[in-house]
Amino acid sequence: MKNPVIETERLILRPLTMDDAQTAFDTWASDPEVAKYMRYYAHKNVDTTREWLKSVVANENSDTDYDWGFVLKETGKLIGSGGIYYDDADGMFEIGYNFAKAQWGKGLATEAAGAMLDFGRNTLHQTQFRGRHDIRNTASGNVMKKLGFVYEGECIDHMLEDGAERTVSMYRLSTPGKPENFRLHNGIEIPPVGFGTYKSTLQDGKAPILKALELGYRYLDTASFYKNEEVIGEALAECGIPRKEIFLATKMWPTEMGYTEAKEAFARSCEKLRTDYIDLYLIHWPKLNPQDLQWRQKIRDTWRAMEELYKEGKCRAIGVCNFLPHHLQVILDDCKIVPMVDQLELHVGYLQQYTLDFCRAHNILPQAWSPLGRMYFSEEPCLQKMAKQYGRPVSQLLLRFLNQSGIQIIPKSTHEDRMKDNMDIFGFTINEEDMHFLSVLPQIFFSKEFPDWAERG
Repeated sequence: MKNPVIETERLILRPLTMDDAQTAFDTWASDPEVAKYMRYYAHKNVDTTREWLKSVVANENSDTDYDWGFVLKETGKLIGSGGIYYDDADGMFEIGYNFAKAQWGKGLATEAAGAMLDFGRNTLHQTQFRGRHDIRNTASGNVMKKLGFVYEGECIDHMLEDGAERTVSMYRLSTPGKPENFRLHNGIEIPPVGFGTYKSTLQDGKAPILKALELGYRYLDTASFYKNEEVIGEALAECGIPRKEIFLATKMWPTEMGYTEAKEAFARSCEKLRTDYIDLYLIHWPKLNPQDLQWRQKIRDTWRAMEELYKEGKCRAIGVCNFLPHHLQVILDDCKIVPMVDQLELHVGYLQQYTLDFCRAHNILPQAWSPLGRMYFSEEPCLQKMAKQYGRPVSQLLLRFLNQSGIQIIPKSTHEDRMKDNMDIFGFTINEEDMHFLSVLPQIFFSKEFPDWAERG
């Protein structure tokens, strides 16, 4: 891609040419006061500057190197240069610049760097940028901070000509996201990250539930099958958080399906959870086993009961889990209320795209159970490299991907650090290209809990 001409308030950023050699040499490239902060030594003669410009001009159609000369509008003179360059080790573009000493202290570096960052965001669709400067160059540190870069520490860098070591300060600029709620088709809003409670109470009882609430989780996902509704009810009674501030979801097991059975199951869950209403009530699986030939009628009867519970105000939303399009169609053909949610196994490498598309076509919000694929991907080299690019663990990369894909996530962990990590996914944004890549990864892991095959007893 050829560099565009970019204008700011005081500068014109335009591609460098070989005709710029003498001006660049005279103005900044030969000045040792400028060079002492750079990755190059002061040029001894204009031929050195020409050799540098040859490499710049040769890259005019590069996808990884974008260079500009900085022209001061007031005088029309070239006063510096800079660019953004892809660093494969970091997996992100790095910004760099240098100005003639006479132009220091005027805010021009911030102006030029800001323009190059806008090019990186808007044209290259990047969301992460690297910055670095010689540790003696405090002015560049101030520029980095003004532009929103965050200091990450010091490291050893090397001069371009001879590989000599120098110490530099390293910075990262991330494009943050927003922890926006998801809106169900009935207008109810739910938090973007829920807390999965399956097996969470086996060792320490209600302690993990109370810790999750303390850390800020306000969506609790349970089920009659989890055998922990009573413990969660105790935690809700003790936590001191008003019930209306906690979104509580639970599910009926296939053995509880049927018109009367569903209402009885709902009443049992309410009693155990110590609540007189459920925020989201779900059918856990569409059928009991492959031999269940009456599964369609059971779904119809169950859904009729759930619609009544909803109309009576006993649950604020109703939905399903693990329903594929042929299961959902049974409800859609006979319902008065379309399911608000379908909770599915969804993660990188197993996105069930056909079912996702079907849900979205009917305004059904997809939720992800096992959003981390049981961390089967933690050692995948491509994911480790991408996670490093964003300065995050693989787990946060995978969760943020689902969130940006419009999928509510329900990770589970009883370890406080991981519970915190699973919520802390909004300080960065995955760029468009990486979203595409993650969307088409081949199937790496699948729980084998396919709705039509499993025996659920």
